[in-house]
Amino acid sequence: MSLVIESNRPLPVARRSWITLLLCALVVSLGLPAAAESASGEARSSAPAPLRVLAAASLTEVVDALSRSFDDAAITASYGASSDLARQLADGMPGDVFVSASPEWIDFLAEKKATEGDRIVVARNALVCIAPRSGALAKLAVRDPRALLAALVPGDLVAIADRGVPAGEYARTALEKAGQAAAFESRLVGQKDVRAVLHAVEQGEVAAGFVYATDAKVADVEVLFAFDPATHPPIEYQAVVVRQTSSPDLARRFLTYLSSAAARARLSAAGFVLP
Repeated sequence: MSLVIESNRPLPVARRSWITLLLCALVVSLGLPAAAESASGEARSSAPAPLRVLAAASLTEVVDALSRSFDDAAITASYGASSDLARQLADGMPGDVFVSASPEWIDFLAEKKATEGDRIVVARNALVCIAPRSGALAKLAVRDPRALLAALVPGDLVAIADRGVPAGEYARTALEKAGQAAAFESRLVGQKDVRAVLHAVEQGEVAAGFVYATDAKVADVEVLFAFDPATHPPIEYQAVVVRQTSSPDLARRFLTYLSSAAARARLSAAGFVLP
């Protein structure tokens, strides 16, 4: 036989208080992590997504610097040939602002209904011929395309951005205007963008290359000559808001910032010509 003792007597006051405190502490300890996690999640969700800026490769250093000084939001920048970036945007790649080294690729996106609002002119540039600083051409008086061709020895190659890439198109037009396009054809080796040309020259992989004046300033190369601006279309950088932007107001503010005194000072210091 088992013995069960039941009692209806209340617990002593001290014991009831102790149990109550224990239960309260347990509830609080279980609730705090969830509350903290909820607050953290709310903070994360309220933070604005980075502004996505796609820019011509020749703007790398300038846009990096401007991104750090733009106070309205964090910026994620991607660089490449304007032609490649424009085609990717037209195919639906996410982006908020596009900065092209040629108006042609802004026109391309506008025709595809892939831009929003008016474009702005950010800066202009010049086209130059460069050579490795320790190379043979750096010691010669090479002043134009004809002199460059005469100074090349068998096996020498000249780097140029691929067809469709603005830097390459400016250079090919300039060579044609100078009557040297056909003569250079066997010497030219294509590169994906102007920074690839710069790298090939700096590493001594080619005898010379055609880049923008601002590119030559950020590498250890020798500028042989500058092309006559009359031999190619104006090198003009334009910026526009991308239609599929998720932050249209922020994107427009960044465009405004590109025309600010601070941005213009940065562009000028990098060697760009202000509009």
